[in-house]
Amino acid sequence: MLETRDLILRKGSMEDWRDIYLNLWSHDESAKYMIWRPIHSEDEAKERMQKNVNYMMRNDFAWFIYEKLSGRAIGFAGMEKTDDMIYKDTGIAIGPAFTGKGYGKQVLMAMMEEAFENLGAAKFVVSCRSSNEASKRLIRTCGFCETYSENKTDPRTGELYVLDYYEFTRK
Repeated sequence: MLETRDLILRKGSMEDWRDIYLNLWSHDESAKYMIWRPIHSEDEAKERMQKNVNYMMRNDFAWFIYEKLSGRAIGFAGMEKTDDMIYKDTGIAIGPAFTGKGYGKQVLMAMMEEAFENLGAAKFVVSCRSSNEASKRLIRTCGFCETYSENKTDPRTGELYVLDYYEFTRK
């Protein structure tokens, strides 16, 4: 579990399916830059929730994001170790009603702190689509430097896009 001023990052449970469905998964704009599709039924939400709970049980650094004020699940975040002393994000998504509040920065900074302070990381890597201006602003605000870009294909649509990589190296 990670905690910030306004958020708690912890493992999800089946009880959270409705919150995450209503706050994130059902919104087209939430999936725009991600590799998942929005869903539009409670049955799909329950099925996705079970898959997410199973995934989180297998992955130490995969969490749902909970807003402290409301207690609701509003998004997800994750990171993974990629090499000796290098960690990278595996995605951050926050529902549209909760963006613009500084929550993304709190999540990214909490993951960086966990990696550097508790796991001994020397470098943290993030990526986002080059067309995702909000994520690029967040990444730069947190002190990351762009390192390279890569052409990718969206597995959902076959659309080509550019994925930009950034890194923060501990000094």
